[in-house]
Amino acid sequence: MPSRVFLVQTLFVLTPPLRAEASAIATADSPEGVIFLVMAGFVVYMVQDSCKNMTMYCLFMLGLMASFQCFFDALALFSVLGGRETSVSSVQGTENNVTVITRITQHPFFDRSMGEQYNTQSAVLLASPLVMSLVASMCYLSYNAFSESLFEAEAGPIEGWGQAARYGASESVERTQPSPPRLFEGHGHRLSG
Repeated sequence: MPSRVFLVQTLFVLTPPLRAEASAIATADSPEGVIFLVMAGFVVYMVQDSCKNMTMYCLFMLGLMASFQCFFDALALFSVLGGRETSVSSVQGTENNVTVITRITQHPFFDRSMGEQYNTQSAVLLASPLVMSLVASMCYLSYNAFSESLFEAEAGPIEGWGQAARYGASESVERTQPSPPRLFEGHGHRLSG
């Protein structure tokens, strides 16, 4: 069972995702908000009753989710580090002739003139990969605190080598693996006379 130090660390990790989730929902990024809610639900489930539910399976799943989310959030962050674009479209014309004008404007990553929602979105874009890497790291450390492993080493041979016959057939003598080819051995041959 993980120590109380990992409980405190996990609770430390829980606070930023809840804040980021609230910010993501407030900035109209609902898919990311849902992902944060699912992950926060995992953490709440795991830390109940002094980490009674903190199994290796839950830690592995949460760590995997956090790692994937960190990767995709980092891609999103790197794509807008040079500045973010906003677009405004307007429709002009008559029934027979319609013109759609789209104006694309480049803004710095943080821009006071764009308002609070724009800057909150930028802050969430910046914080999300950091928080997800922190969650993945804490899952890794907590997972390694267990004395046993979720994935045990292979106990026997692979693909039936050295195994008895299958499905009711009589037991056979052990098969031997073919020896690998012997390269660069043999007699030399002269190509020209």
